[in-house]
Amino acid sequence: MDEKTIRIFTARACAQPLWDATKIFTEKTGIKVEVSQCDRHCASPVAEEAEDIGLNHDFLIEIAEDGIYDLAISGAEYLLDDGEIQGIVQKGQRRFIAARKSAIIVPKGNPAGIENLNDLAVKDVRIAVSVIDCCKGMWEDVTVRQGLAAAVQGNISFYANGCVALVEAVASGEVDAAFGWSAFGHLDPERIEVVELPAEQQVWRGTSVCLLSTACWEEGARKFMEFLASPESVACYDRYGWAGA
Repeated sequence: MDEKTIRIFTARACAQPLWDATKIFTEKTGIKVEVSQCDRHCASPVAEEAEDIGLNHDFLIEIAEDGIYDLAISGAEYLLDDGEIQGIVQKGQRRFIAARKSAIIVPKGNPAGIENLNDLAVKDVRIAVSVIDCCKGMWEDVTVRQGLAAAVQGNISFYANGCVALVEAVASGEVDAAFGWSAFGHLDPERIEVVELPAEQQVWRGTSVCLLSTACWEEGARKFMEFLASPESVACYDRYGWAGA
């Protein structure tokens, strides 16, 4: 491998702004950056419900098993907390990039007429949630604050194996709505749309870049980490529905 190549692993839903930022970085520095994204069950473009196999194919497991990356970018900070504990992420070696807000994801045209959080508590509405990675547990964070957790929980009919499966469940009409991030609107704009939540109902999660224990070129990796936290890079994330620090 070329010693002047930085190798990055990213969650799939975080990839598009990263590609844009990477292009700018390479043009400015001449340093090559190679980006890999999740390619296991959690990133399959099918409406896959979670099973034991899915829970064994998450973001951190894929990084650890490949063992070839300098940096990683997650869709939620708790994943990097776990990575530090497991020795996959170097302790204290992160840079925050941007954050995204919770929203309701519905099929294009919104056939069930979902307009707000209360609509998800109506009997027989079909809801999808993800049980791994960036959206794990987010539905609870949103609904408990509004006193709607019990009603919404009763309508959860699809436990998705990651955010890509979540989006596909919505796009294919498997469910009426899902708890996701507003930035998901850019993943499949021809088949899904986003119902924004009022500010007081939103929860936020961030994305950070971290230095991995498998890093081969730490000097170059740290340089790219600093660039990703810069206003020039954060602007790439803003274009895809993220908000800078």
